Amino acid sequence: MNAETALYRRVFLKLLLGASLWPWRGAHADDLENGSCGVTQAAPEGPFYVRNARETAYINYRNFPGRLMRVEGIVLGGPLGDLPLPEARVEIWHADGDGRYHPAGDGDVSEYSLDAVNLRGVGYTDVSGRYAFHSIVPGTYGGRRRHIHWKFSAPGYRALTTQSYWREDQNSAQASTDVVDRNPERCRWLDFPLDRKGIRVGVFNVVLKPLQ
Repeated sequence: MNAETALYRRVFLKLLLGASLWPWRGAHADDLENGSCGVTQAAPEGPFYVRNARETAYINYRNFPGRLMRVEGIVLGGPLGDLPLPEARVEIWHADGDGRYHPAGDGDVSEYSLDAVNLRGVGYTDVSGRYAFHSIVPGTYGGRRRHIHWKFSAPGYRALTTQSYWREDQNSAQASTDVVDRNPERCRWLDFPLDRKGIRVGVFNVVLKPLQ
């Protein structure tokens, strides 16, 4: 780990833990819904993954309009899937409120101008395995239901690429005709209730599989 990366992680974790930024409302590691789901299932990466996105908890850095959203959770591992993993790497990306990706392509972030990139970010879990991102609620496009793309990685564990969904969309016509990731397990359908500040907040707890 180089000095710049180490400094970023310290700043990111300090922001994540700062109660003045947002109150932590995720579950404790000993009371996780994901425990009944086991290791989190993989899902397709999709055509819009861009490597080396900005490291930030606030991924709507171009201030697109939309309904405010926060996604938070705990990354877990260990033989029983109940061990919080500190400094796990978490990548997130999703469409804007109209269903468009920024950029609408893949490759490395260096291939795009700064004003072409938004709603993508990288973070790291804190000492308790927690992470959080602020953004806006994505829209739908094509035949896809609303979704968020994720990549999780931690030393000693298999890297995971997956997608999460809105529980309120679970029985919709669009969800039933979405041919991508046809049968996501229960723990990848997330509720997004409003908090006291009017922000939609979802909790996505993830269990990684050990390499051995």
